[in-house]
Amino acid sequence: MSIRVAALALVALLAACGARSSLEIRTIATSDAGAGDVATVDVDAGPTCNPADLSTWRIERYRDFGDYERTAVAISGAPWVALKVHGGNIALVNLGVSNQGIALGDRIDIADSPVYPVALDVDDRRFVMLTTSGINWNGDITLWRIDRIDGTVMRIPIGPPADASFTVYSALGLAGDDVVLAYSRPGVSETQGTIELRSDQLALVQTLSVAEVAFTTVRPSATATDIYAGATTRVRAEASTLTTQPAIPDWEVIGGIDGFLVEMGDDIRLTHGADTWNAAWPHTQFSPPAVVRTHGGAAAFTLETELTAVIGHVTPAGLEWLPIASGPGAPGIGVGLFPVIEDGRLGLFYLGIEIPSPEQPLRYFGLACP
Repeated sequence: MSIRVAALALVALLAACGARSSLEIRTIATSDAGAGDVATVDVDAGPTCNPADLSTWRIERYRDFGDYERTAVAISGAPWVALKVHGGNIALVNLGVSNQGIALGDRIDIADSPVYPVALDVDDRRFVMLTTSGINWNGDITLWRIDRIDGTVMRIPIGPPADASFTVYSALGLAGDDVVLAYSRPGVSETQGTIELRSDQLALVQTLSVAEVAFTTVRPSATATDIYAGATTRVRAEASTLTTQPAIPDWEVIGGIDGFLVEMGDDIRLTHGADTWNAAWPHTQFSPPAVVRTHGGAAAFTLETELTAVIGHVTPAGLEWLPIASGPGAPGIGVGLFPVIEDGRLGLFYLGIEIPSPEQPLRYFGLACP
């Protein structure tokens, strides 16, 4: 049973989607929720809605005209994503959803960025982003800082040039004024990774070597970020210092925010303090990380399975899975971005994989109880 096969299958499939003919690119750029040019809005009405029974909630399927090759999601919990437009640059976009469809709100187009986002974070002053030069999470790594006040863009190379044939593992987060990032380069070392603490202006402050090559970022608070290195090590960035703490090897952390953690072991569990909710693995093949969002003391998270994403959410019966249901023109497969959890709405954004069509549009699937 492998959790990495899902990621490799998506790499192969998305690489195949990358060989395409020229397409017209049409994107939504509006700050009015629900406004804009929506390609399709499909709502399947269910029976009279019972808020305590998800089977009575209506199904929502929304699609925008975009065509995106890669994406990264802000780990802070803010609804910002970095979208690599097919044949173009990276756009930072604030995503929302309403009864009228996907709402692409504030948007920042980054000039001279024909690279691929792999990690993103944001606060009220800046965006920070890691990119790779290769489409399949491979090639050289660059760290970006985009100022939200004056629009200044800084970027610096991270680590030595990489063998472009190998996938790069990486993670990123903001910790107060500082930036913490992790990366490893299989092909250079199969057992060694690097964690760096950098200042607001990206100057190197501290470096740690860890005997792991896979990383997960968790934001426990606005002033601290944890990088989990494999199943055994947690490195906390706080007060301009990196500190190493042990993790629980039987339960590898694969996502979290605001005190919630998603962990995998014999099954998948969501924890918050002393509270724990468990569920069987959603598939024999799945790929971390889990992206968590919270609302009113509740949490939901997305997790990628073989060729699609599922939403983990808590019901009175425990932790349960909501898969993307296919429909006309929406086969239900794709790369999950992040969940939406609101009063009367549970869903997720994802990049659709719609073979034989080469287009990879931004989609939303969910349930609503108006």
